[in-house]
Amino acid sequence: MNLVIAGGGNVGYYLARTLCERKYHVSIIEEKAERCEWIENSNLVRNLILIHGDATDEQILKDAGIKNCDTFIAVTGQDQNNLTACMLAKELLHVKRTITRVNNPKNIRVFQKLGVDAVVSSADRISNMIEQELEWADIGSILSEKTENARIHQYIIGANASAVNSRLSDLALPQETIIIVAIRGSRAFIPNGSFLFNEGDEVVVMGAEENLRMVEKLFYHEVMI
Repeated sequence: MNLVIAGGGNVGYYLARTLCERKYHVSIIEEKAERCEWIENSNLVRNLILIHGDATDEQILKDAGIKNCDTFIAVTGQDQNNLTACMLAKELLHVKRTITRVNNPKNIRVFQKLGVDAVVSSADRISNMIEQELEWADIGSILSEKTENARIHQYIIGANASAVNSRLSDLALPQETIIIVAIRGSRAFIPNGSFLFNEGDEVVVMGAEENLRMVEKLFYHEVMI
């Protein structure tokens, strides 16, 4: 699978590292020359294509191999740039799948209405985990060939939800459904089987639309799509 990532900051870099470890073919587009130099000096560079340029420039996208790309991921710090790059990739260059980071949650529905396939609204919290170099193995699953119909939803666990005081291993999650992150107050967790859910936890889940309807019953209160 060929992947192009717009944004070589901490989020883009560690995402690229995870994907390279999984033997994907990865290209990064980064606008800042000093960041490109840093990536070049890392151990990652020999496993990817690094393009210095603006991901909202059609020619730069072509230079990154966008025409042979299966999934395009925009994770810059600017929502407008992420949206513009995704629209160029999708509408003009006919990329199969686009995923974007949204820095302002108010932009979620706009991005979805304009055709972005998957919108990760809690990327600011997720990026904090990545910057701390915590284990984030499940991010690669977002880009799995099995997730063409996948959606990312976020839930707040309600007081009467069956997930309250339950461990992840005890939840009857549908197959090919992934809990990406659980957020409790100011802390974020990658839940393992022994993770115990509390009322009020925010949970970001990825899965097929029909499976997420089953997940909703476990967590009770969906806060976004």
